[in-house]
Amino acid sequence: MRSRRRLALPIPELSEYTCNRDTSESEEHRHHELVLGMRLRGVNLAGWMVLQPWITPSLFYQFEGKPRTGTAFDMHGFCTVLGPVEGNRQLREHWQKWVTDRDLHELVQQGINTVRIPVGDWMWMPYEPYIGCRHRRRCTDGAIDELWRIIRRCERLGLRVLIDLHAVRHSQNGFDNSGLARNVTWTDDDHFSHWPVRSAGWQGAFDPLTMTYASISWDNIRTTVQVLQRIAIALRNFPSVIGVEALNEPWQFTPIDVLKAFYWESYWAVRTAAPHWLFVMHDGFRLDEWAGFMRGCEGVALDTHVYQAWFDIRSQASFLENACLWESRIHAIQSSTLPVVVGEWSLATDNCNMWLNGFHDNAPGYPKVECGWMDCPQPYVSGIAGPPQGDSPGPHGTGDSAPKQGKCPVSKGWDNDDSFQPQAAAARLVAFDAGIGWFFMNFKAELQPHWSWKGAQERGWLPRNVSAPLPKQLLNVCVRNGTSHSGSTPIGSGASELPWYNALPTPHGSSSVVLLFCFGLGTLLTLAAILKVVLMLVSVSTRRAQQGRLQLPPQLLHLARKSQGRKPGGLGPLGLRTRVSSRRVVQLTYPLMSAQHAIEEADEDETVQILSSPPNRYSHFIDAARGFLPTWAMDAVRGDSPRSSRATGHGGWSCEDVGAEEASDHQAVSDRDEEASSTGSRPPGDWTVSRSPLGSGSSRGRDA
Repeated sequence: MRSRRRLALPIPELSEYTCNRDTSESEEHRHHELVLGMRLRGVNLAGWMVLQPWITPSLFYQFEGKPRTGTAFDMHGFCTVLGPVEGNRQLREHWQKWVTDRDLHELVQQGINTVRIPVGDWMWMPYEPYIGCRHRRRCTDGAIDELWRIIRRCERLGLRVLIDLHAVRHSQNGFDNSGLARNVTWTDDDHFSHWPVRSAGWQGAFDPLTMTYASISWDNIRTTVQVLQRIAIALRNFPSVIGVEALNEPWQFTPIDVLKAFYWESYWAVRTAAPHWLFVMHDGFRLDEWAGFMRGCEGVALDTHVYQAWFDIRSQASFLENACLWESRIHAIQSSTLPVVVGEWSLATDNCNMWLNGFHDNAPGYPKVECGWMDCPQPYVSGIAGPPQGDSPGPHGTGDSAPKQGKCPVSKGWDNDDSFQPQAAAARLVAFDAGIGWFFMNFKAELQPHWSWKGAQERGWLPRNVSAPLPKQLLNVCVRNGTSHSGSTPIGSGASELPWYNALPTPHGSSSVVLLFCFGLGTLLTLAAILKVVLMLVSVSTRRAQQGRLQLPPQLLHLARKSQGRKPGGLGPLGLRTRVSSRRVVQLTYPLMSAQHAIEEADEDETVQILSSPPNRYSHFIDAARGFLPTWAMDAVRGDSPRSSRATGHGGWSCEDVGAEEASDHQAVSDRDEEASSTGSRPPGDWTVSRSPLGSGSSRGRDA
């Protein structure tokens, strides 16, 4: 049995997350340039492993005009609605066609030296709807093989790869780029609301009244640390892979202390497996909050995303000035924090690109400018119908962004786009070179060229070779625009600088009815608190009488009292009447629960299931086999039924449908064997199917 890798996490010095190495900004830059070899000039391969409707809208035409059970907003909905069979068929074709060898070869010719590949955590730790039915088939089967294909191709072309954990379970920002658009609320089968109620569930339970997290889900965070270490172990031997980004765009309401604790443990988990890797952290749209964090730690960089698409209406000169000022801001951040990489940027200055703010949705008040129209792209995956030729079929969100009459909304563009966009691109390239590199969003897109490196190159908006020196007239664009880099005032970091979608939701003024309700609720809570104090005083004598018994820490004692009188749910670590998770106990001492102290959730569930089941004649074998037999074998020995087959209610598919083909195959073999037995003969070299001794699965052997 393979031994599990353990982490030895250093204890932060003086409660600060820093390392012993004492370096200056210039030394940090020299260190990173030595490790990386050159500045990162790259593009994102987004929309490939993590689907986003605005990048590949043709994949989402099939969900238009459908009721809520047939609508998909994101990767999670795509696999849920289509099911593992059809979903996997479409994804395999999409993976082959969206990123091609020709695409990568063109990037190399244009001076790109690195690609940032967004991935989902389900690729290394699958869960519903990615886990499939009874472990037969998964919607994302083949994703790892496709990732390896592109990594190997990058290695042959001389491209380097930065893996970006773009999507995690329960969503880190509530948006579709996290794999799950959370809190979509349907008012009827044709109308829904998302933006006013959006929240991120990866961090824990979000309270929209206080705009804070009422509780933190350390289990989710610990799981993501484990996923990052699995990524490092799986890809560390690929020479082209230079590192990993721990988490893409955790939204701005994530408690900063929680985010720092996650990054700290993730850094050491990855470094244990791949000490030569670059470890990248997103700033959570709070670039000024990281001064001194992880100072002196080797191979660390801070990612920030720079977009102008969510700005208010402004002049071309204003957009250029904003872009040029990023050079001074990056220098200022690096002097007190970490080397900076701009992980995402584009040439867009408006929100017109269809579904940029969500499938059939838009942010209230957006777009702020008049948009244009273009012919909608035709599907490149077989079996998907083209765009609607009539009015928008729905569903309808709080904003309008949908195809009509075969046309898709896009940016109308400036009248002098062909002369302005090269200046805008040059201003960004010069400014972002102040850091250790940048990545354009995206390498290509089905709609407007402002979001497509390929499209912008075709229009002559970008330099033909970004690794070569810029022409003199473009190199001095910021000077000609009247913006001085040295000594200029850094860009402000207020809410107005943030992309609109990262500033939601916002608190609203309270009406008199709400205030009256809050007053009544406060009164009830006060009375409840008084009653609790009275009950505590009454129970003082009881507690004193129990002093001779086992004394527990206060938090564990609180858990024990909460469990009294509840329905038994298994055995807890202290023999309580209800199950108290041993992970919960560890959290009381180790809040982030590193792998060194953690107890696996699957192990706990399995133990409780065995202990709560009727006596089994294989009980001794179960005790001996637990820990090295796979889950399906344990289920078979215990006599448990397989994973429950249930219809999802989305699109009408069910797990029984997934197994129909396999059942048909088994029946065909059975009929053939029966025919062979009746004739006393069997075709030479035939295959037989026999049940395994554990009663699950099959073993195939050739007749002698």
